[in-house]
Amino acid sequence: MAQTAIFQDGVTGGGTFKDGSLYSAGGGRAGNAVSSTIGQASVMGGIINYRTIIQMGLDEVPDNAIVTSGVLTVNVLTAASATTNSFSALRSSETDWTEDGSHPTNAAKDGSNNWATAGGSVTTPNISCGLLPASTGSYDIDITGLVRDAVENRSKVLNIVLKDTSEGGGNEDTFVIKTGDNSTTADRPKLTVNYVEGGGAAGKARARARPGLSKRNRKSFRG
Repeated sequence: MAQTAIFQDGVTGGGTFKDGSLYSAGGGRAGNAVSSTIGQASVMGGIINYRTIIQMGLDEVPDNAIVTSGVLTVNVLTAASATTNSFSALRSSETDWTEDGSHPTNAAKDGSNNWATAGGSVTTPNISCGLLPASTGSYDIDITGLVRDAVENRSKVLNIVLKDTSEGGGNEDTFVIKTGDNSTTADRPKLTVNYVEGGGAAGKARARARPGLSKRNRKSFRG
């Protein structure tokens, strides 16, 4: 049977939530800021890349779940200028970063340690999210591949970075989203996960361990 779990800071979902801004130059932004920028812009003759990192604990998704969809809904405070720039969502390989009045930053994940790779140690999966949002308000981002990876391979910790796809190419453009520290709880980033039980990584492992099962019985493990 299809089921849904929703995760939003201070609203629903029992897992942890934190977010922050990773700006390649210029003034940093505290981890508890109420908004965060994504994109690239020219400042004082140089290009600044603006990234946003988000982490959610997906504890309420069962161990044997097969994720069928994962949609991140953000509230766009300031829209992009309708350019052809696109943005992407990538996995951050370091989950032990700190959200406080000074961190994270592009270089540092906490008060004592730097990222292995500046900008959040991004790696695969890498999901294309389409053009930068050209209007304000609620905006849905399909990150199913990243959610599925988090549930099956990352102990249910979704740790992602939103960034301009090219960073240095294309047009200069940005958009701003409301963060998990925004006073309007309904405008904070929200993740909606649809799934079915009976399979997932655990079910696949059981099926591989029992090669003598008929096709019909194997289907029962996958739901």
